[in-house]
Amino acid sequence: MAVSTSVKTIREAWFQLNGVMCLYKPTQISWKQLRNTLAFNISRDINELEQDAPRKYVKIESLTDGTNVDLPAPASYSVATTQNLADHELVRGPAILADDLRLRPGNLLGFRTAGVIVVGLNKGNRTIHNLNLSRPTSAYHIKSQFGLATDSHWDDGKIWEKTTFIHITRDKLDRMLASIQASNQKKMFEYCGVDPQSQTAYELASKGLLRPAVNGPPLIYGIKCIHFNPPDFTLEIHCVNENEQYMAALIHDLGLSLKTTAVCQQIRCIRYGCFTVDDALLRKHWSLKYLPDHMSHCHTKLRSLPDIGPQLAAYDRLQPSHNPSTKS
Repeated sequence: MAVSTSVKTIREAWFQLNGVMCLYKPTQISWKQLRNTLAFNISRDINELEQDAPRKYVKIESLTDGTNVDLPAPASYSVATTQNLADHELVRGPAILADDLRLRPGNLLGFRTAGVIVVGLNKGNRTIHNLNLSRPTSAYHIKSQFGLATDSHWDDGKIWEKTTFIHITRDKLDRMLASIQASNQKKMFEYCGVDPQSQTAYELASKGLLRPAVNGPPLIYGIKCIHFNPPDFTLEIHCVNENEQYMAALIHDLGLSLKTTAVCQQIRCIRYGCFTVDDALLRKHWSLKYLPDHMSHCHTKLRSLPDIGPQLAAYDRLQPSHNPSTKS
């Protein structure tokens, strides 16, 4: 549940600031930097809200002179209330610190990757955990360039080789991408331990996308070229269990398969599960002014999703057993 826009005090904001956020991560920023920036903005805005009135300190003092202990005297006390200095801002410091916020990423993007990243805040981490269990697919736009080979598979790395690319046509590229997609579709059934031509494979495919139940090898569900202007080209990839190093190596291997070389220029995540770039908040909107309504929107979007789980079991449990069957 997201914080209400009518919240005016720090206490009300803290107990209601729970949910899922969809942010647009800039490039050249790590998750640690993003987390620190987001936590600092939220804690700063919360501390600017109206603070609760300090508690009263009840002070009870005896009015009887305690010097003469031989003569008993009737007890006489005075009760006074003063300000509790423990609640004073200069004594306790800021009400909310950046370390008090629990942030968890749903899809961990690399340092060079920009795009959609889903983050859970406080109790929203449970929602992120359930979302990751469903193994949602991700979509990327990868800008690349033919004719170069570097040590890091990126265009700013140390150049190892320069090659020609005049022989590459759109048809050759599309055929190679179709071959990559077909080989990955075959791997889905191999991880499931069934023959792609069997009835079991048909029944599994009829339920929807075959998704692994655990983090394992990357799987590509779809890959196509959306822009081709040699030496520059852009690919759109739909995959799961991917990472930045895998996609950069994929571009390098694609160039070698086409008898040339290729480097990666930019990786942009355009979708993670049901969240797209249209739902993502820009960096200038990472504040308490925009986050409450945004988390409510994300909560509504997650509630509308069907309850779909992965179909593939763990890879280690899919291996055929070599134990001999017991006979009764």
